[in-house]
Amino acid sequence: MNNRNKTIWVILIIMSVISIGTAGIKLYPLNSKWESAKKRADNLQFGADKELEGVIDFLEKRLQDRNAFNFTLEKEPLRLTNVLYLTDAQGRMLRYRNKKKLRVTYIIDGASTQYAGIQYRGENYTVVMGDSIAGGEVVWIDADEVVIIKGETEYHYSVAGLAEEENITMENKTRNEY
Repeated sequence: MNNRNKTIWVILIIMSVISIGTAGIKLYPLNSKWESAKKRADNLQFGADKELEGVIDFLEKRLQDRNAFNFTLEKEPLRLTNVLYLTDAQGRMLRYRNKKKLRVTYIIDGASTQYAGIQYRGENYTVVMGDSIAGGEVVWIDADEVVIIKGETEYHYSVAGLAEEENITMENKTRNEY
């Protein structure tokens, strides 16, 4: 071998030693990190997080409750009031699910005669002053209310959804909300 070949081989060996040394220096911290990651993985326990188990139990119980809910409607499944809660103009809940209750659905203020639409016991009636309904007599109809007298008691019915229904007794002039 001549000097030129020897020089090339020496340069190659020196470069190999330097690159192996720098790679070792760079990989040693990574190797220690890898060893610590392996130790942490060996100590890892699945399902040991109590907070997560509590959340999962809560969600599973809620899902079971929802699945067990039996959604049944009264005789009229397409009636919106069975599903939605309706409110009047002031945001109060409409409480007209009781079909036996008397309620005024509309008032027509005609030129000579006022008409009122009344729903009573599931039936719709159109009344004028002097008609009798629900054991009382219609004595007044105006744009805001219908007044019915039953015996000695005077009842004021507003149009459903526009104001609260209330009655005014003639004895003590107090208002009692239904």
